[in-house]
Amino acid sequence: MNLVSRALSAILLSSVVTLPAMAGEVNKTIYVCDQNQKMEVVYINTDTGNSYAVIHPNDEMLPMELMKMASGANYKTMDENYTYKLYTKGEAADLVEGDDKPVMSNCKAAN
Repeated sequence: MNLVSRALSAILLSSVVTLPAMAGEVNKTIYVCDQNQKMEVVYINTDTGNSYAVIHPNDEMLPMELMKMASGANYKTMDENYTYKLYTKGEAADLVEGDDKPVMSNCKAAN
């Protein structure tokens, strides 16, 4: 596991953390989705302009990196063994996998 993956995973332990090697902004958002499912996402924006998200499905911490998209901030897992994508726009989010098969839908930020 590389330094970025380790640092991203460690951030889930706190809602606001400053890491010397990754100084920037770190925020935790809790979403409430269809069927009252909850999804916690930690967003990391580094001073160097990189953006990441960390999700916690199935008791695993998965770091994600920003994908280039026309609108919203969309992320894909950094681990090639997973195909999760997180689509966000404003206070809304959807977690999908593979060819956009819904995992958690119609999520709205609760905090």
